[in-house]
Amino acid sequence: MKFTPLLAAALLTGSTTAIGPATPDQPPRLKGKPEKMSNWKWPNPFTSSTVTKKYDPVCTVERIIAAQEYLLDDLSQNPPKGLLPYRDALKSVFGTRDYPGSWDGIDPHGYDRHILFMDYHLMPLKVREWIEDQERSDGPGKGLFAVYPRPLPGTRVLHTVKVPQESPVPKEWRENDDRRVALFAPGAIYETLPLWVADDSDCAEALSDLSRYSAKPKNGGVIAYPVKHTSPNRGANERDMEITIKAQVLTLKPGETEEVEPEAKKEEKIEKKEETKEEKVEEKEEDTKTEEKPTEKTEEKAEEKTEEKKEEAKVDEKDEL
Repeated sequence: MKFTPLLAAALLTGSTTAIGPATPDQPPRLKGKPEKMSNWKWPNPFTSSTVTKKYDPVCTVERIIAAQEYLLDDLSQNPPKGLLPYRDALKSVFGTRDYPGSWDGIDPHGYDRHILFMDYHLMPLKVREWIEDQERSDGPGKGLFAVYPRPLPGTRVLHTVKVPQESPVPKEWRENDDRRVALFAPGAIYETLPLWVADDSDCAEALSDLSRYSAKPKNGGVIAYPVKHTSPNRGANERDMEITIKAQVLTLKPGETEEVEPEAKKEEKIEKKEETKEEKVEEKEEDTKTEEKPTEKTEEKAEEKTEEKKEEAKVDEKDEL
């Protein structure tokens, strides 16, 4: 489900309505029902027995990232409690794709969906470069992170920052990163976790190569996860929180082997999928034919009955004569 319907509702929701119990003249707050996302692809690898049994970490990095966490209905609040200056611009970005999920692949739904806020210049450079590359190339990560100019007090943001086509970006453009902010769902960071901890680590090269990053452990591969995240003290109108990201580069233990799926089996699975598709198409065609046949038979029977009635009528006429 996309952000759009809830963002539209948030645009119509006043600040007094967004937080707190309903009153006779105010609608109740839309509280969601949390559920695991069916398409979630990032399980916690550090709780996997396969990782501890078969692999040794050749490099482990753990870092704490500071951010601010808001709920969707905070779009009706002014800073520092809310994100009112960004709500109009957010609709055009988050409305283009499905909600990436919150922590651990949970979708809280309703106004309980989370939005993270970070000063752009405080995000690791490798993460910023990845975001910019996705935007300029219309990559699969386009729209996961919304980067905006920091608004002046009392003003609102209307659009995202335009990313230069040059890569790397001009020095003058990079120097203005402190005038920019980024908003994103927690689920967005899972795509790039190694990049958040790569800088100044002993395995920066491996962590910077996202082709080695996977939810499934492999020899020479990279695994990562936000192993801890705090929650802001909303009762005290605070939004500050911290994310602890852990990443490892793996190597097989002596004597262990990887469970590699043979190419033949992969091809077999693809063939089976194709066969299943063809079978479904054939079944539909058969069903259509089956539906047509009774109709033809019914028409034939109706014609036979009509002919019988005509013959009976002729016999009755002869008898009368």
